[in-house]
Amino acid sequence: MAVFIVVLAAWMGKSFIRNLFPPKMKFAAAELAIIDNNQPITINSLKGNVVIVCCYQTWCIDCARETPVLNQLATGLNADKFKIIYISDEDAGKVNLFRQRFSSDKILFTKSANRLQDFGINVYPTTFLLNKKGEVVKTKLEGYDWLKETETIKKLMQD
Repeated sequence: MAVFIVVLAAWMGKSFIRNLFPPKMKFAAAELAIIDNNQPITINSLKGNVVIVCCYQTWCIDCARETPVLNQLATGLNADKFKIIYISDEDAGKVNLFRQRFSSDKILFTKSANRLQDFGINVYPTTFLLNKKGEVVKTKLEGYDWLKETETIKKLMQD
């Protein structure tokens, strides 16, 4: 029993520390490829929009939970200046299978030629909320109910 408590405490401590020091978004200028047409895009090219950037993996349960929530958020806001971009380093076939499982018509799926770990992303999903200047306003790890941020996002779109 004592071993279980120690393991549980270590796991909870690791999660707590990880959330205190989330990864930086070091890949705003990195070229990504849009899954649908292989067109290049960067996060920096989306400046002028409020953007949610989700680094995900198709096997990730929390990523799967976050996807319909983000699509619902985008549908509800229905704003031209709000974008959601998903980034994976997995092949397009896996990404398309993932997309087919969810309503995701408001999400732009992209692929990174670099491994996400090379950008310091080791927890999935790692999701960033960016203001119109491309600055990180919030970072959430391991899934989040982004509907809670609706008012924050509306305010950022007005700024």
